[in-house]
Amino acid sequence: MAEPANDRWPEMVKAQPALTEEDKAPAASAKAESFAIELAGENLLLKIKREDGRVAVVELSPDMAFYLREYLSNGLATIGWIPSGS
Repeated sequence: MAEPANDRWPEMVKAQPALTEEDKAPAASAKAESFAIELAGENLLLKIKREDGRVAVVELSPDMAFYLREYLSNGLATIGWIPSGS
């Protein structure tokens, strides 16, 4: 069984890369075509296939995977994909 996640929130927030206006420009970022998630010991591997055919693989610790889930949920709620109160 995995160990409980450490509360690395302050460290993670301080290490976040800034998104620039250039990053947010139309067509500046490759779009994800598909993804897979697999176990890698106690961690998770997130493998993303981009529409240009390239593949990116990121290993996530349990706490980083949890933070990612929360960020995605909040982002989806913000743009209206998750009804409020769900």
